[in-house]
Amino acid sequence: MKVEWNQDKCIHSAECVKNLPAVFMVKGGKFVIDQSGAPKDEIRRVVGMCPSGALEITE
Repeated sequence: MKVEWNQDKCIHSAECVKNLPAVFMVKGGKFVIDQSGAPKDEIRRVVGMCPSGALEITE
């Protein structure tokens, strides 16, 4: 499983960062996804919360 972020679609609501900060975070002014920070089911849940669809999962 891989989480991809489409910067052009992102509306910066920060739902991912608020709901799963161990995976989705901003470091040094850049958006970082660290998939080792949570179980896959939790990551899937938060990706599904993205209001703009900027986060996508590929298998």
